[in-house]
Formats: sequence, structure tokens, C-alpha cells
Amino acid sequence: MQDIHIKNYVGDLSGGSLLIAETRIIASIQLENLSDEQWQQRIVEDNVLQKKSTQTASRFAKVIRKRLNAMGNDYTQALIHVSDRAYVQLLLAGFIVQSPIISDFMRECLAEAKRTYKPTISTHAWSDFFEDRMRVFPALANYSASTQKRMGSHVIKALVDAGYLNSPRQRQLQVVYLLPEVIATLSKINKQELIAVMECTQ
Repeated sequence: MQDIHIKNYVGDLSGGSLLIAETRIIASIQLENLSDEQWQQRIVEDNVLQKKSTQTASRFAKVIRKRLNAMGNDYTQALIHVSDRAYVQLLLAGFIVQSPIISDFMRECLAEAKRTYKPTISTHAWSDFFEDRMRVFPALANYSASTQKRMGSHVIKALVDAGYLNSPRQRQLQVVYLLPEVIATLSKINKQELIAVMECTQ
């Protein structure tokens, strides 16, 4: 796997977790089909994300916009209308598509723990997983230890927010079933392969 493919595999994982509150705002703006100037006005001048610096606001907006663009307009529309729980599940789906490494982590750590009846995942689960991936894809070693750790914390936080783990510290596994509206949305946008990944059945 070449470096460019590694970047696609990891995506914007270091840019933030599910960004729950921020994505609601950006999704609404995205559907307005604004010009670049109007977009800048909302994010920078109006500071709709209410961040302390314009750099932070721009960075978060860029990360969220990438995730929304990767999923398409029907997905963005769904985010506006679904229930709160379905909204978080759909955010995780977008997170996985933008950073496919998460799907491998869910298969190898969460689904495997479920299969072997383990009640928790290790506090070292991410670092062990990343080290194992480096053997397959040596270019992953180009990420610094601090970046690897930040990525891991974002993944764990996302899994806690989506109900897969009870807390970042205890990491007790919890059963998650995708809501019908989530399955319907994923099917509509041709992302059915995420269903088994997100229900930890493969």
C-alpha cells in the first residue's frame, strides 16, 4: 500500500472524533449549497461553530465537510431528520467511510471480543492494533507516536458516543443494533457493507 493509499486508509482520523454538535451545524449549511465566499463568511466571520479561534473553526469545518462529501447529499439530508440515536450511528458510518482503518479496528477488536465472549477490550487495544497494521503497511510508521495516540483516542471516544463501549476508561463492550432508519439510509446510499461492520457481525 503506497503512501497515498495509507492517507486514504487513515483519512482525517486525527482531525476529531464524531464532532456531534458541530456536524449538525455544518450539515445544515452544506445543504444550502453556498459559494466559497459565503461558506467562509459563515465559518470564519459568523463563527457558527463558536470556536475560540478561526483556525480551529476552519479545521473542524473542513474535517466535517470531507466526511459529508464522502457520503453524499442523501446522507446529509438524513442527518437533519433522523432521531438523536440514529444521528450518532450515521456519524459513525461517515467516520468509518472517511477513515476505513476504523472498520478494521472494529472487526479485529470489537467483533473478535464479541465472538470470544470477552467483556471488555484492552486499554492497549488501539496501540496493539496499530502495531499489527504496521507490519502489513509499513508506511503507517510515518505517523508519530503522539498522532497515533490521538487517533486512538478519537476512535475510542466515537465508539463510546455510539454506545459500543461504556466509557473510555473501562471499555466494557455493549451490544449495538443499527436502527431501521440507519439501515435504510445506508442502503439508499449504497453503503450496505457498513451494516455488518457496525453490528460487529463480521
